[in-house]
Amino acid sequence: MIGAMILVWLALVAAGRTPVGRMMRIILVERPAVWLSRLTRGQVLLMGASLLLAVLLFWILEEEGLRMVGMYAPELMGMLASVELTSAIDVLAVAVASMATGRMRAALHWMRARLPARSGRAARPRRRPTQRIANDEDGPAVRWSRAA
Repeated sequence: MIGAMILVWLALVAAGRTPVGRMMRIILVERPAVWLSRLTRGQVLLMGASLLLAVLLFWILEEEGLRMVGMYAPELMGMLASVELTSAIDVLAVAVASMATGRMRAALHWMRARLPARSGRAARPRRRPTQRIANDEDGPAVRWSRAA
């Protein structure tokens, strides 16, 4: 296959500016360049992820993995043609970022609960209830006073 590619490249170079050379340049260089320029970053990432999955399946399951890739490839291509999957990738990225933010807040609350209070803040005096001697007067049973 590599030998055939080298021969085609040599033919393209040898034909130069002849009518055959121009036609070969249009078919082999310009049309693929136009097609590749339409690809978005999301499509390239999705194709890379699909290729990685195919390679992993083939590596792990050998011949059976090749059969599985052959079965899911047409479905995947149909899905790619009918649905804008870059939106799904964006939704997934937002979900991951939201989960990370929530976990970060929980971790900060956990750390603040376990760290000692700052020494720069003035300590608030706490109220302690003092018991009154039982009497027959009306009023609260406990008097709240400030402990100094």
